[in-house]
Amino acid sequence: MRISLSCRGLGFGLGLGFLAAACTPGGPQTETSSESDSEGCQPGSLNCVCEANGCDPGLVCASGYCVEDSNVTSEVTLTTGPTTPTTATETETGTTDATGASMTTETPQCDDGPGVSQQCPETAPYCLAEGVCADCSGLTSCADVDAAKPACDAASGLCVECTEADASACSGNTPVCDTGANACSSCVAHEQCPSGACNIATGACFEDSLWVDRQATCGGDGSEENPFCEIQDAVATIGTDTPTLVRVKPGPSAYKTKIDVGSNRIVAIVGEGGAPAIDVDVDALLVNDDARVYLKDLRFVGSSMSAGNGLVCLNAEVWTDSVEFSSRESVAIDAIGCTLQIRRSRLYANPGGGIKVDKGTTRIENTFITSNGGNFSQYAGIHVVTGELEVVYATIIGNNSDATADSLHCGDPGPVSLRNVVLFGQSQATSVSCDGATASDSIVDSTLLSGSNVTVEVSALSAWFKDAASGDFHVKAGAPFAELGRWRTGDPAVDYDGDPRPDVDLAPDWAGADRLP
Repeated sequence: MRISLSCRGLGFGLGLGFLAAACTPGGPQTETSSESDSEGCQPGSLNCVCEANGCDPGLVCASGYCVEDSNVTSEVTLTTGPTTPTTATETETGTTDATGASMTTETPQCDDGPGVSQQCPETAPYCLAEGVCADCSGLTSCADVDAAKPACDAASGLCVECTEADASACSGNTPVCDTGANACSSCVAHEQCPSGACNIATGACFEDSLWVDRQATCGGDGSEENPFCEIQDAVATIGTDTPTLVRVKPGPSAYKTKIDVGSNRIVAIVGEGGAPAIDVDVDALLVNDDARVYLKDLRFVGSSMSAGNGLVCLNAEVWTDSVEFSSRESVAIDAIGCTLQIRRSRLYANPGGGIKVDKGTTRIENTFITSNGGNFSQYAGIHVVTGELEVVYATIIGNNSDATADSLHCGDPGPVSLRNVVLFGQSQATSVSCDGATASDSIVDSTLLSGSNVTVEVSALSAWFKDAASGDFHVKAGAPFAELGRWRTGDPAVDYDGDPRPDVDLAPDWAGADRLP
């Protein structure tokens, strides 16, 4: 330990042994004598107190006394003013920082590793084997510290469940990395899965797959190298306990065999590299009891007078994404006791009508339902016998039926709600017949759908749409529903074409299936 002393304006840091015979700590010696004034201070004199430069040649003033120069060791530190006591902390090797600060370059920062340490700061929470605190970048592997958090997040320096670059821990019903939370989550869209298909009901990605190519030689085994030639060939091989993705390649000719999904099957039928056409006489697709079917990037079309329904669903579950139903002589979608999710799809010019549902629940979003039915058609746009219906962001225009209402007709429905929709029939009088239906943030032609933030117009103008005469009801600038809709939490993040919606609760948005970017 060193102690600083001050003697008549000159400060000396001296060893403690010398201090006993020197001036007292904290201030200068004040003892004086006439001898010191007349004869100067001599070595060893106890009766005088030296001043700076007041000693005879060869002597120096130390602690108020003149001493021989050789008696002042190198441990004495000269200062130019009052001295403040300082403390030097020796390192493990016995060295001291020249500034008086502690040096810890060789001192362990922690001793409770390897792994998360109670001794380390939050910014460097891991104790390495060397006893040094570090963030996750210093670890050989995050999995060695916590098998449930194998990924290193560079931004926070923490081991986490997953990152955008490392989602190896994400699987099963949580196959997707939520990069905002660095945690594995369920898939909610097909695009989130490496396979291109999500079992949305469970949150798992489809893994097993079969291939179909209309141009291939029939009799294949469903591999990519030797695909089936009809979709039904693949569907027929799927068991009840194996969710399976059927990858369908488009080609110059349509698929012609009816697709029949058996009870309790879980199937995703997805266009691979385009939207293949399915043109089947009678009904094109039948989904039986307790099956779950996902349809994506497909076109159900009709080229003959015998083309039946596009889709028949019996007490099952069907999801459509980017699917077109057009020119079917019977109603495009006919569902009894089903759970339907119609998303980013188009039902256009089906003489038999658009959608008919009885029992079950139906949700329609980002979908065009246009120009369905006709003067002699029993059904037009949407026909609800019984059951629940929710419509969000839909364009329902130009449908027609002499037997029922053009846009929306209900028998004895459960809750029916429409939000952010554009709805116009052949006339105000014939457009809607649905007791109890509610609407909001929409533009419609029927006073029966008046509600919160609903604009009622007698009829739609072709100038609002890109090419209404040809069935293209994409919006044009200047349409009166540009900010009529309201986006709410849980609404789709994009429109029919994939253009982003506001993603801010209650933000104004275009009503209808389409919006301008």
